This record gives sequence, C-alpha cells and structure tokens, in this order.
Amino acid sequence: MKKYTIGLALGGGGARGLAHIGVLKIFEEAGIIPDMLSGTSMGALIGSMFASGMKTNEIEKRCTDFLNSSIYKDLKFEHYSGEESENWLGKAIARLKQKALYYLSDLKIAFIEKSSVESIVSYFIPDIEFGKLKIPFACVAVDIAKGEEVIFKTGSLRQAVVSSMSIPGIMQPVKMDDKVLVDGGVLQMVPVTALRALGCEFAIAVDVSTKPDIMPYEKLTSAFEVSKRSSDIVYYKLDREQLANADYVLSPAVKSIKWFEIKRLKECALLGENETLKHINNIRIKSKKKQRASFVRRLFAK
Repeated sequence: MKKYTIGLALGGGGARGLAHIGVLKIFEEAGIIPDMLSGTSMGALIGSMFASGMKTNEIEKRCTDFLNSSIYKDLKFEHYSGEESENWLGKAIARLKQKALYYLSDLKIAFIEKSSVESIVSYFIPDIEFGKLKIPFACVAVDIAKGEEVIFKTGSLRQAVVSSMSIPGIMQPVKMDDKVLVDGGVLQMVPVTALRALGCEFAIAVDVSTKPDIMPYEKLTSAFEVSKRSSDIVYYKLDREQLANADYVLSPAVKSIKWFEIKRLKECALLGENETLKHINNIRIKSKKKQRASFVRRLFAK
C-alpha cells in the first residue's frame, strides 16, 4: 500500500525564515522526518539544505559562519533597512522611499546583482540536481513576464533557489529561457500548492509572515504609503488562500523581526522551536487521524 506522506511548506519572510531551522529541529528530535518539503525564498534556502541531507545543527552553524563571511559583509543589508512591510513588493517600495535609493532606481533594475545571490546560495547548498536530494523538494518562483508561478521540482537546485530568493526591486530577476523569474512570495508566500504538487497528503504550513496592522487614514500620508498598504493587503489575502489548503499551520512569533535582521538568527531559530514544541503532539494526533480516514477511503474505493 502507498505510504502516507507528511510534508512541510516553508514560507518566505527574509530573516524571519530562519525560524524554519528551529521548526525542523523539533521535527528531527521527535523522529518525524518529512517525506517531502517545499519552500519559498528563505524557506527555499533552508528547505533545500535540509532536503540535501544536512542536519539542523549543521544548517545553523553554516548560517552563523555566513554572518562572518565576506559575502554577507559585501551585501550591506543595513542600506536596505527601510520601513518594514509585509511582502517583498511592499518592502521594495518602502526602501525606495529613502532618497538615495529612489534616485538610483531610475538607473538600475536591481540593487543586488544576480551574481551576489548566486554566491549566497552557493555558500549554503551543493551544486546538484533535484533528483540527488535525500528528501523530495520543490521551490517556487514567479515569472513576471507571464504573471505565472513556476514550481521547480527538477533541474539545477541552485538555479531554482536563486530564482525563488530574488526579491523584486532589490535583487536582479533571473532570466531562464523565456521566463523572467523573481521571488516566489509574490504568489506563494507559503508554498502549500507546491507541496501538494509533490503528492503530500498531510501538509504542514510554516508561516513566518505577519498580518498587516490596522492603519487609520491619518497614517496614509503619501502615495507610497497607499501603494505599500494596498500591496500588503493583496499579499496577505494570497497567503491566507495558501494556508487554507494546509492541514496544519505553524506560526512562529517572529513579527518583531525585520526582513533584513539576519543577525537575529538564534532568536529566530528559538522562536521556531517554541512554536513547534507547542504543537508537535497535536500534529501527531491530527496526522494519524487523517491517515486512518484516508485508509478507510482507499479500502472502500477498491
């Protein structure tokens, strides 16, 4: 009989996505190794590392070492630390409010070159094909030429993760054949659809985004604020649609962490651990309940 499958959909959210390390650590300690994984943006990076066979302590060490690397220092993330926003497009707009970046935006398609993103991804994951992974994995990017999501399940792992992490307006889009690819969070902030595409039966979504706060009219003081707020709402609604397709949702308390605060690695990982510890037993119960129901359906379908 076909094996009942459990998987994790790891959402995007910049530094908040480091909480996935803690989530995976608790699953690891509980002896629940996902049958499959999907990821968007930071979720794609962490998910691909785990899928390649790395343990969570190795992933955390690699991330810690990265903070002392020349690659990280050359990125100068503090230059992009404008007003916080819920989604990548909103973040890009918020940063463009800074005068220097605003003027440069007329001259450049991105502030971080594709080669820099490739260096980041190469630091973390091996140069292998999806088929060589220990755990089936998918990641999501968006083709802005056609306005369509692209789910990667085959081909070059590094190229797929680079595409999934390319924040629009900040990082250079990735050209692939006739596609122009950017961060998958534009359409699938938490890639439950991608996880289902792998054949997952019990889908656990890990949402590291934050709900837009209520904003009175008085705070909408400029065209930028209105535009950013509008995009926040759209992305939040798209996120809710993905979560509705999950069997269980984990939401680490990462709201206070800004997208660029990579140095809060240990705090993020701990928040992921805390959230998962609260739910791991309930996840066992709910997944077994669905498994039994699935078995009965298959039995009577014969």
